[in-house]
This record gives sequence, structure tokens and C-alpha cells, in this order.
Amino acid sequence: MNKTIKTIVSALFIMPILASCKGDGKTMSIGKPEFVRGFPTTISELQKIGNFNCEEIGIREVKVLDSLLIISKADIWALYSLDGKHKYGEFLRIGNGPGEFVQYIPNTSWCHFFKDNDSLFVYAANASKGHVLGLNISEFLSGARRAPYPVIETDLISGALPAIIYGKEKILVYQPNYNYTNIKRMMYEGDTLRQMPVTQGIDKTTLGRQIDMNILSRGTCYNAAADKFVEVMAYLNQINIISGDGTEGKTICVGKRLDDISKIEGEDYASWIRAYKCVSAWDEGFGAVYSGATEYDPRLHISDELQIQFFDWEGNPRCLVELPYQTYSFDIDFENKVMYVLNTTDDKLIAYDATEIVKCLKS
Repeated sequence: MNKTIKTIVSALFIMPILASCKGDGKTMSIGKPEFVRGFPTTISELQKIGNFNCEEIGIREVKVLDSLLIISKADIWALYSLDGKHKYGEFLRIGNGPGEFVQYIPNTSWCHFFKDNDSLFVYAANASKGHVLGLNISEFLSGARRAPYPVIETDLISGALPAIIYGKEKILVYQPNYNYTNIKRMMYEGDTLRQMPVTQGIDKTTLGRQIDMNILSRGTCYNAAADKFVEVMAYLNQINIISGDGTEGKTICVGKRLDDISKIEGEDYASWIRAYKCVSAWDEGFGAVYSGATEYDPRLHISDELQIQFFDWEGNPRCLVELPYQTYSFDIDFENKVMYVLNTTDDKLIAYDATEIVKCLKS
């Protein structure tokens, strides 16, 4: 196990910052950051579920949706049974026709899934065309093959990086400035855009080059029960938790100090250390896939091993899972206590017994 990863689990509590950690460097934090010194439970080996089998290749994402698995690939989504053995069909695809996405299909975490009159729906932003597409998944499963249809049409989400649907008419828009050296978190509702109040401070962070804009990349999820967003930064060792109305939030960091952006910007892109790869969220809390060092250091190399860090919605550490391979997607079926993880090294979806993980998140 990578030595720098082991150091994060040496203690069992979360501590508020005692003194300013910003120093002379450039860091981002919503208020004073809270530093996680360790996790109450560490799971070093997961038990595979033998009867799970999904032969789909080229998987980009997996999402648990009631009794279904959504398998997302670069150009299409597919619906599977939870055991991976039955494929119900494909929907949401790249193309130039009605209800198709021109450039890319949004991540499942950017989409809004909900039930209405016992039917299951998904809303997904097609930002390049300035609209949100809706699809009745229940009708799709019953045999109807109606194409996704526009449910919101607005130029206000055009060019978003990305646009995240978190309600029937609510969208979180990551809006870059004109030269792509800065980004603002904007909230769309009622055909208007307003800046998220609690992030106005970190939204002022400006990078020196367009390529440095990637330092501000992040994965984002929203959970309706908690009414909170969680952002995990791709190249910075921090997680932001933000209320659904954008008025409250905090930054947590698994490490001793926040990464200094000034040490990263201007450096060759290939030398950047990847921090967080993806995030999944549930009513009970969220989990973030972490890879790399606890602090930025161009001399360090990314290990094949990584962690899935689990937290409650207050940012308290609940559980740490160690994996022997890299992944860009995972999700948990809480009813059956199964965690699905995409092994990107072998291009294979694996199902694990998640009993202990679920217990930690519900305790």
C-alpha cells in the first residue's frame, strides 16, 4: 500500500482547523476547512459476489436505480438487471437526431432521476443545444421507444462545464469566464441565473493559463434527502459540501493542509497529481474515490491502489475502503447491501458485499 495513503488512517477523528493553513500559497476553502485525520473503520479486502456477471465492455459509469443498473458508456446508456445478466435495452445516445446528444452524454451524477405518478423519469442536460431532455424510463422498460424530449429550453445553460440537474426546474451551472481561467457556480431556477452565495469567495480563484483551468475540475453529486451538493476536486485534496439553496457550505480535507494551487499552476500538465476521481451520494452520506498523495508533490507517482472514502452529510468520516486497482465509478445498492465498482484496469464491473459499508453509513 502506498505509504502516503497509509498516513491518512493513523487517527480516528476529525478536527477543526486550529490555525490558518493558507500560508503564502493560493488555496480555496468555503470558510475554515476541517481536516480529517483518519477513519473509524478501514476495510482492506472486500468479498466479491460470485453470481454477478456483466459482460458489457467500455463502461464509463455505473449507477443503481431502484432494481436496475444504469451502465453508461461513452456514446450510450444501457439498462441492466442488478445481477448484470439481463439487458433491457439502450437509451440516451450520441447523435444528431431528435433527443440525441451532440458532443457527449452527461454523467449520471449530473442527471435528475425522480418518480411521478409511479413512473420513473430522468432529466439530462444537453448544454450544447441549450435544453434539458426528459425520458420516461418506465415507458422505456414497457417496450415504448419514444425518444427523449425537451423539458427545459434555455440558452442560460449553454457552455456550462457542466450543467447538473437537481430538480425539475433546478440546475447547477458551472460557468467559465470568457478566457477560461475562472469558473463560477450559478444556480438556474425560474429562467434566471444567480451566483451561488456561499461559493462566491472560491469562485474568484483565477488561474494563469487556460490549461490550468483543469485544476478546478471536480466531480459533483446532489442528494435530495440531504438537500446538499458534494464536490470532490480532481487535482486538489479537498471536498466541498454545499446546501441545496447555495447559502451554506464547508470544505473538508483528508490531510494536514490544503493543496497550494500556486505550486500546481504553471507546471506541466503531466506532472499534476490526481486527487479525487469521482463521487457517489445517497441519503445516508457520500463516498469519494481518492488516488494519489495527501499533498501535492511532483516527485510522487500515482499508485495502482486507491481509497474510497465514506462520509456522512456533515463531513464526518465513516469508513475507508482500500482497493487494489483504479476506478472511475461505483455505487451502492443499500437494500441488498451490494457495492458495484468499475475496475478500469481490467475494464470489468465487479459486485462486492457492502454489508459493513452500509452499517458504517447508517450508524
